[in-house]
Amino acid sequence: MQKPKLIAAGAILAVAVAAGVWALVATGDEPDPGRAPASAAPTDPVGVLTAAAAKVDERTYKLTLSTGGTAGGDGTVVLWDPTTKRGLETTSLKVPSGEVKIERLTTGPDVYVRISAPDRRVPVWDGKTWWHVGAPGSPPAQQGLDNTKLAGTLSTATAVRQTAVREYAGTLDLRESSAVLGTGVGGRLGDRAGAVPFTATVDEQGRLVRYRIELAREQSETAQLELTYSDFGLSVSADPPAADLVGEDPPANIPGA
Repeated sequence: MQKPKLIAAGAILAVAVAAGVWALVATGDEPDPGRAPASAAPTDPVGVLTAAAAKVDERTYKLTLSTGGTAGGDGTVVLWDPTTKRGLETTSLKVPSGEVKIERLTTGPDVYVRISAPDRRVPVWDGKTWWHVGAPGSPPAQQGLDNTKLAGTLSTATAVRQTAVREYAGTLDLRESSAVLGTGVGGRLGDRAGAVPFTATVDEQGRLVRYRIELAREQSETAQLELTYSDFGLSVSADPPAADLVGEDPPANIPGA
């Protein structure tokens, strides 16, 4: 197993899926009882999408992230509580010998990473040790995608048009989004960063539920980020690992170290 495969995953996972992990118990997505009626919703396409992205952070949610049409089954699932900044993000990567699983646990004040590998040639990828990599927003957000903030990139949308009921398309200006996209994606976009095509779908409650970013073209194939938001209101559990499972001073081949 080669370390570059893991680093590519943390920074780009077939163009960009950052490592992480979240735990979930679904409870449905009905509106909160007693919530005050919302003010008049925007009707212009840009306003609709800006509001839809903001609504993602009103409740807990599940985010499923893939690279759109990429063979191999690589992908990330995030279960996130935006209010308490707690959750678990799990990235699965297919390798010749099996599957590498990278889990990123955010407990509020601390972040831990655990890696499970199909063999033991890299001892620290033992699937047991939770490596303490710091606080939320520290190096991992700079190295790879910050999946919990991807919806916010819709605030840069321009030339937006409605293509169907609650469906939109346009372009994004991602030149100032390196803190969210990480160095891998930013470098791949290059000169295209100012006008990146996207499509988005909003549900009946005005929440963003699907978001596709067309990142780059290579050999006549388009690399995308495919985001699906669901399970709004689920119960998210993100307690710190047991002390005897925590490793301090993580080695360099742990994402975020």
